[in-house]
Amino acid sequence: MNQPKSEIFSDGICVYVSVNVSNPLIGKLALVLANLFILAVIALGVVWHIPGIVICFGLLFVLLAKYSLWNFFGWENLIINTRSVSYQRDYGLFKTRYIIKRLQSRLIISHSLYKSSPGCVLCSFGSYKQVDNTPFEIYNMTFPMAEADAKYLNTLIEKLFIDDMSRRYDLPQIILN
Repeated sequence: MNQPKSEIFSDGICVYVSVNVSNPLIGKLALVLANLFILAVIALGVVWHIPGIVICFGLLFVLLAKYSLWNFFGWENLIINTRSVSYQRDYGLFKTRYIIKRLQSRLIISHSLYKSSPGCVLCSFGSYKQVDNTPFEIYNMTFPMAEADAKYLNTLIEKLFIDDMSRRYDLPQIILN
């Protein structure tokens, strides 16, 4: 697996993260062949006037097409601010709507090594419940991120929360070098 492509930036209010993975050529080739095989079966069903085959393999094609779009053109988009984490999946031809998960207290970010691609980590976001202070999971990233990008993301999020704390308690602004 190639190194993932990440775009991370902040406007001081939110941190924006977009991650895309370049899958190996052999996997993409297998998906193309599977899509072509299913299309051939659908074409035979149409020619031989067998609606059951057309319907069954048509549904299978829709599922495989979504999976193929995700593996060819998929992007994961996150917007993180001090009150919520929003995420969206971009399939290339269509996008899902942003799903917003509210933070009940501070944000927790944990990293786990991605074994099939050295130098990459999977990020997981969580928060604490206000009632009993137990942690809960908000979102797990689907695509891995380079370790350097994950560290940069941590830095931007820490700065975002420190700036928010400064504004909330009227503290002088803290600059992280």
